[in-house]
Amino acid sequence: MDLIGKTLGNRYEIIENIGNGGMATVYKAKCKLLNRYVAIKVLKDEFSTDTLFVKRFKIEAQSAASLTHPNIVSVYDVGEEEGINYIVMELLEGDTLKDYIERKGNLSLKETLALSCQIASALEAAHRSKIIHRDIKPQNIVLTRNMTQAKVTDFGIAKMSSSATITTFGSSTIGSVHYFSPEHAKGGYTDEKSDIYSLGIVMYEMATGELPFNAESPVSVALKQIQEKPKMPKEVNNEISDALNDIILKAMAKNTMDRYQTASELLDDLNTAMHNPNQKFLKSNSDISISTTQFIPVIGMKEIEENKNQNQSESSRRNRRTNAEDDNDISKANDKSTNKSSKHIDKSEENIEEDIFARPKKNKKKMYAFIGIGVVCLGILIGLTINLIMKFNEKNVEAITEAPDLIDKVFEDVKEEYRKKGLVISLDEYAYSNEYEDGKIISQSIEKGKTLPSARISVVVSKGAKIVKMIDVVGKDYTVAKYDLEALELVPEFEFKTDDKVPENLIISQEFDKDAEIKAGDKIKIIVSKGNGKKKLLMPNVLTMSETVAKKTLQDLGLKVSVNYSEDASKSNGTVLTQSQKQNAEIEEGTLIELSVNRIQKSKVVTIAVESYIDIEEEEDPKDITVKVMAKVEGVTNTIYDKKVKSPYNSVDVTVNGYTTAVLTIYIDGVLKDTQNITF
Repeated sequence: MDLIGKTLGNRYEIIENIGNGGMATVYKAKCKLLNRYVAIKVLKDEFSTDTLFVKRFKIEAQSAASLTHPNIVSVYDVGEEEGINYIVMELLEGDTLKDYIERKGNLSLKETLALSCQIASALEAAHRSKIIHRDIKPQNIVLTRNMTQAKVTDFGIAKMSSSATITTFGSSTIGSVHYFSPEHAKGGYTDEKSDIYSLGIVMYEMATGELPFNAESPVSVALKQIQEKPKMPKEVNNEISDALNDIILKAMAKNTMDRYQTASELLDDLNTAMHNPNQKFLKSNSDISISTTQFIPVIGMKEIEENKNQNQSESSRRNRRTNAEDDNDISKANDKSTNKSSKHIDKSEENIEEDIFARPKKNKKKMYAFIGIGVVCLGILIGLTINLIMKFNEKNVEAITEAPDLIDKVFEDVKEEYRKKGLVISLDEYAYSNEYEDGKIISQSIEKGKTLPSARISVVVSKGAKIVKMIDVVGKDYTVAKYDLEALELVPEFEFKTDDKVPENLIISQEFDKDAEIKAGDKIKIIVSKGNGKKKLLMPNVLTMSETVAKKTLQDLGLKVSVNYSEDASKSNGTVLTQSQKQNAEIEEGTLIELSVNRIQKSKVVTIAVESYIDIEEEEDPKDITVKVMAKVEGVTNTIYDKKVKSPYNSVDVTVNGYTTAVLTIYIDGVLKDTQNITF
């Protein structure tokens, strides 16, 4: 179907085809009401009669329309006209992420993390609304603002997570198998974690320029998604940071329990990775294991096995020595107990080993006895030394039985002061502090006044305030900015203000400029737009109402109204035929609503008594006269009669067309003679 030039909903003029998908065609159109360009997605003809596809198409509209987020494409309207199902959306002027990756090969670390944060933020908003996208792939992500802002689109197979989300892999499956989660590929249950897996593959492709799984057929790709481990991203592109490498692998874990459980968790790690590229997020490569069953050893089993192996080894060595003595041939004994490589042992080593093994057992017993006595003596000596040290310490700390107050004191000073009194002040760690100066004690292991269990107190010492550089968050979504600022250990305080120019939830201004030095933990004032401040409301249904009632209903809601007229003989005269906004559409107060009102034209015959306007007695020689009648209908004046009339001057009949009233003006030979008001 060629829709170029057609107007949908008496409002959207189709200009050009800008894209084709599996289910729909996308057109660029102009909204005549708001004088702006929009994108219109039209369900293809072959699916318009398929109730399943029409239902999916409407789900997309319902899913996307319920979401408001700077990284999700906005849906303005939805409609159906002459069998044409369509969705009106924000027009995105930019390339898809897939185009961008194919053009660049792979994205920089900074670009990958920034775009991943935006996509994760969009998923966070969708999942918060219980909506699973189920088709996250670079083709469904459009880049705007010079390739710096990502917008997730195409909620065509989105599902409410509260409903059944079991899918089958086959001809009915919609989406790209290269980005499917294993559970999706198997036709199993899909939830928010399935979107996270797909985003993991998108991140993999951004970072490396390659897909983790590829094959000649979709089925083969699906099997790889289920069975194979991906190649480490860092092995494909060694410029990838350890942190991003770990995040991608965790997002792509085969087992859903090993993945990020929420988009918020993923967003937290992405923000951390921006500031700490060496951060580790995986304990080991087992985090991405295909196997879902792992053996967990019984506590102590390892030690038991080690003792068992040790005993077996000792027994083996004893047996080897016994065999050597019985055979009186050390080289043979060694050949039995070791592999062929033992032949390369130096002769000197063999002689030493032979000499030891050949000693009489009696001498061995004496040697073990001497060793045992030595160990006992050494233990007694150590015990006596410890006892003397403890007594010495007790003697020196008799005067200090309670913990002193060390907070806000210089560590080096108190360390020396209490050393002389027999109390050890040991350093536990250094920590940043906005409250205490560099070198002063922040906290102590034993509170002031508490009884000392030993002659030692450990302390935490300040290394002064941590200074961070402010980043630029203007224009960002405030939820993304919150993660960025908290990653810097700053405390954002958001203030929401009305702004006609800045979209809702985007940051208008920040208290400190970019690169300003601020203490970690300081509060930062951030101004966030809450949109134009106009009240949101639902469009009522005014169809079949009279013009007067419909206008009052809309104006009472704070809406503007314009009326045009058309004629439909099958409908009641004076009633509303169409409205520019569908019932229950979310609109702002002050929105202009166009109404089309039914007006059926009526006709009436009016008799003009010409003789009443002529003085016949004054006429010596009667002649022809000109009679002209003009009618003013709805503010427009037209001539409806203009003829010559012969004597004797009879009456003439004039037909007047109108809707409610008309005003007639009668001229005789160009002279105004009368006006008449006509009611239909």
